[in-house]
Amino acid sequence: MELITNSNVHREYQLSKFDSQMRLAPYYGVINWYQHPIDSHRLKIAIQQIVDTVPILAGRLVKKLFSPLKVVCNPQKSGVGFIDIDLDEQEINLDNLLDAKSYVKNEFNIPKNSSDAINKDTPLLYVILNHNQNYYGVTIFINHILADGGTYFKLLEYLSQAYEDPEYVAKSEPLFTIHFNKIDDFIEASFKQLSWKDKLLSSTSFLVFILKDFFQNKNNWSYLECILTKENLNSIKEKNKNLSQEESAYSTNDALFEFLSVVPIKRFIFPCNLRYRNVGIPENYLGNAEAFVSDLTKPENNYMLKHTDVRKSINQLPGIYSFLPTFNSKYMFHNSWVKLQNYLPGFGGKLIRQKLFEFDDIPKDVLSFAVKYSQIYRYTENEYLLIYINLKNVVSQVEKKLINLGVEDIIIKTS
Repeated sequence: MELITNSNVHREYQLSKFDSQMRLAPYYGVINWYQHPIDSHRLKIAIQQIVDTVPILAGRLVKKLFSPLKVVCNPQKSGVGFIDIDLDEQEINLDNLLDAKSYVKNEFNIPKNSSDAINKDTPLLYVILNHNQNYYGVTIFINHILADGGTYFKLLEYLSQAYEDPEYVAKSEPLFTIHFNKIDDFIEASFKQLSWKDKLLSSTSFLVFILKDFFQNKNNWSYLECILTKENLNSIKEKNKNLSQEESAYSTNDALFEFLSVVPIKRFIFPCNLRYRNVGIPENYLGNAEAFVSDLTKPENNYMLKHTDVRKSINQLPGIYSFLPTFNSKYMFHNSWVKLQNYLPGFGGKLIRQKLFEFDDIPKDVLSFAVKYSQIYRYTENEYLLIYINLKNVVSQVEKKLINLGVEDIIIKTS
């Protein structure tokens, strides 16, 4: 592993309380696959330009007794970890495009959890290049204390642009603004507006969530996975084309919320990117600025989720939580990366597949942590990966809707 350090900046950044809550979150990222060559030297130059502009990316996490969590940047010492792996003649399977193997983690001692980097000489950011004669995979792998999904995909865009245009970073400064107090101010102001019941809910929900999982009957759950095309998504949206004028805004996420709503629920939850909500957080804010928004469905709709419920909650942000409020079993959590992936990084060509970056090939027991959950993210230019976890009878109803939509190759796993 090679360290790409910032050239001449020594600085300390005090992280927000909100960022500090991400200690239990893993490092995360996606692996982007191409059939055109990615030049290792050009990629390192692009990383260097970004690190010199945003030196915090090359810093180290430091926590002293009775002091807040900080990122300390030491020029010419700490840096971004760059890993170039020549797979030589090793075959890359087009179905999985070589999700990163365990040996990458073991050989380079890449941590799993974000907290593993505290008070250690461990990079907060890794860039990994996997390649053989035919395929090239570029991965940004980042500590969640420093970044959320909005940060991540913006950074991936910057790296791709810097790779393609040597003058991109100089023309685009500042790439990020770093005012970590802004998110704490917003969360504190939002918390003050909650009722005492919601405050109690927010402060104790994580403990209740863990206890519920411990005692939950996990023998009645199913996991669904399938590929949705743009045509599938357009079909889902088409059924609501006769919306009234005041309901004219109807996004892909709106359509998915309604499409996946097959049984009554009392509460729906989703992560919201606060950068675009006019709450004082800049669009190029670096740290974590995605909070869980929660709201209730309406009894007059028999508690079936409508896109207008979601649209209203997006506009009003009625309930901001640090953790999932899952006291009531009648809830649904939806996570979409679709908007975050508007820019597909080309690195001088065309992306052929973007997948979650995983170290291990060991199949995950996705039903061991039973959560009513759906996720969608862009897989290729025309394809999206949908994941849906719920009780078996609910998943069965979603499966039927997908089949009626013309979706094939639906994977179902049961507990």
